[in-house]
Amino acid sequence: MRLLSQVNLNSLKIVESAARHGNFTRAGEEQFITASAVSQRVKSLEDQLRFKIFQRGGNAVSLTPEGETYVSRVREALERIVAASMEATGQSQAHVLKISVLPTFAARWLFPRLPLFQRQYPDIEMRVSTSYATHEFATSEYDLEIRYGDGSFSFPGLQADLLFKEDLTPVCSRKLFHEILGDKPLSKVTPEDLRHFTLLHSDTCTQNWQSWLGFAGASFVLGETKSIYFDSCMMSYEAANAGMGFAVANRAYMASDIRAERLVAPFAVHHPNTAGWYFVSPDTQHAARKVVLFKQWVMAEAAMTQRQLDQEIEGVPVKRVAAMA
Repeated sequence: MRLLSQVNLNSLKIVESAARHGNFTRAGEEQFITASAVSQRVKSLEDQLRFKIFQRGGNAVSLTPEGETYVSRVREALERIVAASMEATGQSQAHVLKISVLPTFAARWLFPRLPLFQRQYPDIEMRVSTSYATHEFATSEYDLEIRYGDGSFSFPGLQADLLFKEDLTPVCSRKLFHEILGDKPLSKVTPEDLRHFTLLHSDTCTQNWQSWLGFAGASFVLGETKSIYFDSCMMSYEAANAGMGFAVANRAYMASDIRAERLVAPFAVHHPNTAGWYFVSPDTQHAARKVVLFKQWVMAEAAMTQRQLDQEIEGVPVKRVAAMA
């Protein structure tokens, strides 16, 4: 057996790539070698280690239990090598904050506030990805994610802190409201009046209308009105702004449009949900400065949003300030 001290660094990169893709061909494309060369490198390393890293099966490969442990450690080592090289050349990532955020949360709540964080911490460079997918922090590039869930137990093994809970309410454009119901006072509007409007649904929030109408005691409305379906909540909200009908929305997302009188939220029925949006990250005991600062900031912004929404539900006027909910 060849000495393990002679393990080739490129072989480790090839094995990590093959494990990530689950395929020798794609690993070869990434490393600019043939699938056969990948197979040979893997076989050589397996001979040195005296255990199988991969189980072969047709075009796909999967890690053996020993392989999972080994590749995990190899990946960590490669990441440290890259980090050391970047730091040595002045390209440290310590100031770069990489976050993954749900698209509607990003567009409707986070982005209007993010300039405040940037002005407060100009040394932190933001890299924001919007996605419905969740990621494994051990293998992804992200420092934190904003995720939707029903309690912190929705995120096992992670630190999860509630930003604010979902609070559903139907909204439509002020113009459409008056076109359909004339000068009817908002206080006189009932859930039954939704029969006169088109309901705007989302493929990513499929139960929201059913949930709100059931809570309001008006489930029958679903069978008595027209519906339009969109592939995201954000599109249904934009359709409501455009006057296409009523969307049922999270109040935190639509509060600025309601205050600006672009939209109306005529119903006194507020349907608080047990689920909500969470700041999710690995164990924060040893969190980097950039993560700690962003968490403190976003939690404070979320708390302000929740206070403002609570006041509005209670009928207390909310003073309009920059970056309100």
